[in-house]
Amino acid sequence: MVDMDSRGIQEHGFVRLPGLAAEETLAGLRRAVGRLEELARGRTVSDDDFIFEAAGVGGWTAWQQGEKPLPGVLRSANRIHVHVPGFEAAQRALRLAGGPVAAAVGAPGTLINSFLWAKPPVVGSAKPWHQDMAFAPPGFDTREHGIVTVWIALERAGAHNGCLEFLPGSHRLGLLPHAGDRERVPGQPPLRDAVEPHVADEHLPRAHAPVAVPLEAGSAVMFDGMVLHRSAPNTTAAAPRTAVSFVYRVPRPAWSREPAAAPR
Repeated sequence: MVDMDSRGIQEHGFVRLPGLAAEETLAGLRRAVGRLEELARGRTVSDDDFIFEAAGVGGWTAWQQGEKPLPGVLRSANRIHVHVPGFEAAQRALRLAGGPVAAAVGAPGTLINSFLWAKPPVVGSAKPWHQDMAFAPPGFDTREHGIVTVWIALERAGAHNGCLEFLPGSHRLGLLPHAGDRERVPGQPPLRDAVEPHVADEHLPRAHAPVAVPLEAGSAVMFDGMVLHRSAPNTTAAAPRTAVSFVYRVPRPAWSREPAAAPR
């Protein structure tokens, strides 16, 4: 288990925040996830905001290839604080922007997005190596700003059910080439043999071995938008791995090299 002080994100690109969400806040986040699941229950097709899991190929790939997902089995959700106000209330109660984020980069962050990361038992698909800054939205000024994410486990996340893994120090290397397909926009035809964007093995730095970051429910990991990370599939029979993340725009950290446009 990795246990670092507040300098960890500067040196390694990530830092654990043990016991970040007390039981009351954790219960509120779980209620908000329940409301999100209610909103998704009647949907049968993945879209930009709700991606459903699919056995065998994974939710993202099934969505891009136009394959039918598993109804109601969420893999991820986007803009969750817009869909369910309880998420916005929780991140404010936790004082994430002016607390741990500000302590890491020297200035408060501005919330720009939030996600549900549901990795259900048996079918929970892997997420390949990637850097979040490779997916910065149009108009995001990467010369002036970076991003910091706070990823909160709502139940125990470990190697058994797909906790996050990081490559320490990779946030100092600049933006690496990402292979794979861009997400299709509404109206575009399905992609045959879709490949989720990722950093290929030949471009991965070899200086450090991957570090898994298991978390108890209510604990979190905060990480820089340039650090390489991934998660393995959840092949357990009955141990879901559910988390939410809040993404903050921050002044570009001094430790981060200015990224060029993401190559594909």
